[in-house]
Amino acid sequence: MTDHESGTAEAVLITGGASGIGLTCARQAAARGARVAIVDVNPSAAADAVATLDGEGHVAVAADVTDAGAMRRAADEFAAGGGLTGVVAAAGIVSRSALLDIDAAEFRRVLDINVIGVQNTISAAGPHLLRAGRLGSVVVLGSAAAFTGGGLMGNGAYATSKAALIGLVRGYARELAPHQVRVNMVAPGATETPMTDVLNDADRERIAGMSLLGRLSKPEEIASAIAFLLAPGNGTITGQVLHVNGGVVFG
Repeated sequence: MTDHESGTAEAVLITGGASGIGLTCARQAAARGARVAIVDVNPSAAADAVATLDGEGHVAVAADVTDAGAMRRAADEFAAGGGLTGVVAAAGIVSRSALLDIDAAEFRRVLDINVIGVQNTISAAGPHLLRAGRLGSVVVLGSAAAFTGGGLMGNGAYATSKAALIGLVRGYARELAPHQVRVNMVAPGATETPMTDVLNDADRERIAGMSLLGRLSKPEEIASAIAFLLAPGNGTITGQVLHVNGGVVFG
């Protein structure tokens, strides 16, 4: 039986979906006919992003990923409109502070958003993903920094947070596998987003040189890898880290 025949349409909740890779994921999902929820801490940015999507049934939700209650309400609100089959956890922040210099408050904020925020997102969507069964898929946006210790766009605290997500992804992959729900990670290197727009030419050249291909990734390339992992046709891929970083890291 096809997904269409089963009566379940693709419905993807995307955190950090108002810009960068998250927004590109939202546009790709909408273009292939999915319903999309863009969750962002900035309500006007979320609304503006939804206005750029093809199709109907999309929603903008203002929520802070560090607020577990807000994320549960966001997931429930979206699912009430026709289910929830996929999650893209793309919300995150970068810290450029050295580990010897970073204060506890900044370190904690990186972990709160980048790790606890992902836990809040997946746990909020979890009951709906269980009902989606084999259509259920989660993709977490990781980073090559988890494997290099930083040195691209983020330093040690950022690398620590992204490394922690590998354990979270694999833990969820084990817990949700009996329900046929898959959980994976895409690990980009430096990508052409608003985050890299601030780089001067020298830093951009240095960072591009870390890639075997000699360039930054495009957000469409990362989003396409995420779409691949969301697709139910890849139903035995779970607990994996897919490196999409120009060879900065070999899987």
